[in-house]
Amino acid sequence: MDSIYSYPSSIEDFCMEKKCFHKLSDILPTGLLTCLSHGEDYEDMVLSGNTRERFLKEMIPPANGIPSHDTFNRVFSGLEPDLLRQCLNNYGRKLKGVSPGSRGNTGLYIVNARVAENRLCTGQKRADDKSNEITAVPCLIEELDIGDAVVSIDAVGCQRDTAGRIVEKTDHYLLALKQNQPDLLNDASCGFMACPPESVCEEWEYDHGRYETRKCSIIKAKDAVPEKI
Repeated sequence: MDSIYSYPSSIEDFCMEKKCFHKLSDILPTGLLTCLSHGEDYEDMVLSGNTRERFLKEMIPPANGIPSHDTFNRVFSGLEPDLLRQCLNNYGRKLKGVSPGSRGNTGLYIVNARVAENRLCTGQKRADDKSNEITAVPCLIEELDIGDAVVSIDAVGCQRDTAGRIVEKTDHYLLALKQNQPDLLNDASCGFMACPPESVCEEWEYDHGRYETRKCSIIKAKDAVPEKI
């Protein structure tokens, strides 16, 4: 499967081989991943590379570690913008709009962990070629320091293994539940209809040309879902 590593390697390396410790194909992915996680400058690239070193080694094996911020500066300043833009366009077409189970799919799937308050990406995990996000989420949780945080995941994370990994690190989580798990959804729905909520919060806002109402009701899990689930 093509990866983010193979696309930058299509750009001709203008570095002098005998005078440089780092290849262009090693530098570009680190810089691009920093930008994808809301990094702003070359020092952020160094910080991102050191923080995600284990993740990067799965995709790019840099022979001499993470480059300095001066190296990132020199390399990106010397790049031809049109070549880099074409590289990103090719990679973007690879990432978007493909279902993991679709015929002939060779796309790349990455699970991201984000801190909602400051919109910071704190971790990433690539799904295996023959798998999907369900198996990648627990692995990503293992690598995160979530402390007392409230972990929220969409319906793909509503799995026993995922919930178990979260509980090992924190007591607080919100897992979305949809119709792809009809029995569990039915039990939860019946629980909310049968049990009076302990707390209710409702708010509304005007956004995207329409009014939106959000209502949150809280009941004890043991009252809504049988223990066998």
